[in-house]
Amino acid sequence: METKESQGRLEIELPEIVDLLAAGELRDTLLDALGQSNGIDVAIKADRVARLSTAAIQVILAAAPGFAGSARRLILDSPAAPVVEAFGRLGLDDELQKLI
Repeated sequence: METKESQGRLEIELPEIVDLLAAGELRDTLLDALGQSNGIDVAIKADRVARLSTAAIQVILAAAPGFAGSARRLILDSPAAPVVEAFGRLGLDDELQKLI
């Protein structure tokens, strides 16, 4: 998972397949980002994702309140159709809209 600062925010580039193993890596990356005291928002770039696991969705949704609590925003940037469908299958359309 590639992480870089761009346009005043930290961007996390998701791989094509975000399975259980990748969800663990995403969790660690988000915890590191949350621990930074730079105050910048974090954008998860999801435009290349072909498959998103339920575990990854749980990680994203669990992390959002932590960022909000530190006056930062967690953004799901440009989610590919499979990402939107994965949230939809779980009945989480409203939660997805809060992240976009």
